[in-house]
Amino acid sequence: MLLKIGNKEIDCKIKVKKIKNAYLRLNYNYQLDIILPSSKRVNLETLLREKQKWLKRKVKELENSVNLFDRDSIYYKGKKYRIKVIKGKNSRIEFSGDLLKIFKFGKRKIENILLEFLADETLEYVLKKVEEFSGKLNLFPKSVSVKKLKNFGHCTKDKKIFFNSKLICLPTELSDYVVGHEVVHLKHFNHSKDFKLELAKILPNYKEAEKQLKKYCW
Repeated sequence: MLLKIGNKEIDCKIKVKKIKNAYLRLNYNYQLDIILPSSKRVNLETLLREKQKWLKRKVKELENSVNLFDRDSIYYKGKKYRIKVIKGKNSRIEFSGDLLKIFKFGKRKIENILLEFLADETLEYVLKKVEEFSGKLNLFPKSVSVKKLKNFGHCTKDKKIFFNSKLICLPTELSDYVVGHEVVHLKHFNHSKDFKLELAKILPNYKEAEKQLKKYCW
């Protein structure tokens, strides 16, 4: 099913789940997930018509977004690097000016080398920031780890924090925001006024970071 929003053709995929209300989710590849409740009928045409303004706004946001990671280039701590692949005696990554050099050895896939590097760098970074913010707020997670995620971070109700394994691609101030955001969720599992007051203790400019973060996608 295709839906046209402005000049964009949006590929729609319908999913049915055990939820109360229908909702839409526009992914960074311009795929629209339409999630419908299994317990009641929903008029799809009416739903999409009611969400027209939201869809137009989300498409515009995607058109103006910065892709942090693709085949030819990558961002690391907010700086863009061109990717250059070189055959080497071992697999490793080096920075040189505006180049990120991937030395490839054997049958290892280039993407795997790069993803492993980003995951290692991200984990090292977030562990330090979580320790810093946890100490200031006296909020401590049971565990901190990185993995492949659609979003930037996630905190569970049993106080485990997960971060996107490519978080290191973001500018440092935005990575800090993501880390601080998830640490505060250890106390406030919502986005209430109390959540925002707690977040402001460690990140006084969190509103600007929140706004800037919307410009970036994987």
